[in-house]
Amino acid sequence: MKPILQQPIHIKLKPSRMMLGLLVFISMVCCLILIVLPIPAPLQFGTILLIMLSSGYYILRDALLLLPASWQALEVNAKGQLRLINKRGQQFEPALANNTFIHARVTVLNFKRNGFWLALPPVILFTSTENENELRRLRVWLRWGKPNALLTV
Repeated sequence: MKPILQQPIHIKLKPSRMMLGLLVFISMVCCLILIVLPIPAPLQFGTILLIMLSSGYYILRDALLLLPASWQALEVNAKGQLRLINKRGQQFEPALANNTFIHARVTVLNFKRNGFWLALPPVILFTSTENENELRRLRVWLRWGKPNALLTV
């Protein structure tokens, strides 16, 4: 199937309560596990502090979309080229990695490092009623349009 689309796909990302809840829950469970473990208190405190700081960063970046590096929009043009736009207005045209996860409820877009020092942060899309049609079209394009990065195994 050709990756050419009749209509481009445009998804404006919005803050996610689901992502916020998952990140808070996971960080709380990790901290509780560390409290129960028989390790020295300074090491325990330091590790819990690191978990809280990293969780705060990911909550601000991925769940609330408040940081400058947060993704704001995702577009696939009629030629089948993916473009991401962050809060600074920078546009990226990354190559999808083979470990991109596609499901009816959640889609996780992972990217290769092509031309970047570090890999770009993933885009995690939960199904919502607001942009259900665009998300469905994106899932179909990812599964059947076969973007070039997903063709190589």
